Amino acid sequence: MKKLKSMRLQVTKFTRGGLAMVALGLGVSTGSLALAAPTPAAGLATATANAVTPVRPITPAAQPVAAAQPAASEIRVQVVAETSATIGAPMSGRLSQFALRDGDRFRQGQVIARFVCAEKEGALAHARAVFDGRQIVNASKQRLHALGSTSDVEYKVAEADEEQAAADVKTAQTLVDTCVVAAPFTGRVSAVFAHNFQFLQTGAPLLDVLSDRNLDLEMIVPSMWLAWLKPGNTFNVAIDETGKTYPATLTRLSGKVDAVSRSIKVYGHIDNPPDTLLPGMSGRAVFTPPAGTAVSARQ
Repeated sequence: MKKLKSMRLQVTKFTRGGLAMVALGLGVSTGSLALAAPTPAAGLATATANAVTPVRPITPAAQPVAAAQPAASEIRVQVVAETSATIGAPMSGRLSQFALRDGDRFRQGQVIARFVCAEKEGALAHARAVFDGRQIVNASKQRLHALGSTSDVEYKVAEADEEQAAADVKTAQTLVDTCVVAAPFTGRVSAVFAHNFQFLQTGAPLLDVLSDRNLDLEMIVPSMWLAWLKPGNTFNVAIDETGKTYPATLTRLSGKVDAVSRSIKVYGHIDNPPDTLLPGMSGRAVFTPPAGTAVSARQ
């Protein structure tokens, strides 16, 4: 037993001495050497760290960039009649003929209203009778003047009287003409304000009429569009009420830019519009600016 303890003591001394000799040859302390010695736990951690390999993210190859296409810009648009008017009563009187209703069509020159005109027709007949008498007197004075039987004064007075009677006839005829209201163009009735046999004062509205064969487009666009928007440009119009798209052409620009909103009013035209397209409808005008042009649509 004593011999076994003696052998363990010698081994321990040998080990310590060997470490001391190694430390002396390396120029380090035994404490540092002890710290430098790897422990089983440290070795396991080192092996585990070495076994884990970080994964690099795969960067996709760069793809060629396609050429940018010009973006279409949309603007609200309204359909308006190229020609419209409110027909008023040309005289004071009672209507004797007024058959048109809202939505009815009419032709240019068609009688759309007629007033009771007996008094004015009587005045015209009287003016014509006076003219006929003055004309006979003037012809007699001319013959006598040619024979030297009348003075120049009588001749000139008779001539002036005939001219005055002719002017009275024209005036009476003009008053009679106001008893009849004719359509100024071919179109359609859009509103009615009077009824047959109604008494009206001069200037009272009778009806609103418009030409639905020629339709214009009104829209407000950003003033920056003037760099490329010109009369003659073509565009498409999608009408909300019909759900259809129609080709159109820009016809003119307003003469002034609104400095506050930086916008301008422009006008277009639809060629040969269908019967289903009516003034007052609205939709979207689709413009395609040139490539590389920056646009900003104002709805």
